[in-house]
Amino acid sequence: MIQHAGITKPALQPDDVAMLTTVLEEWCQEKSCVIASPAAEHVARELVSWFECGIRDKHKLAGLMRHVNLDPEDLLITPDAPPCATAHEKVGRTKRHDG
Repeated sequence: MIQHAGITKPALQPDDVAMLTTVLEEWCQEKSCVIASPAAEHVARELVSWFECGIRDKHKLAGLMRHVNLDPEDLLITPDAPPCATAHEKVGRTKRHDG
């Protein structure tokens, strides 16, 4: 168990890690993005956060990932970062606009 600021989180099990990795790899393939890119790292953090909050269904997690806002200013992008050339364009086209 990991304890931080009074919150106890169960450790991720190997099956959990495998499922989360599969979901992230599918997102990367859909976005033409390598898994080591800043965008994929950002999405991976969101994915683990949702999982820790109790969202354990692979399809629900994949659906949530489609709506992650990838603001380039929020990502730490370095000149030698792996490519994710079309991720920002595709996210912009797939964002839901309510209202």
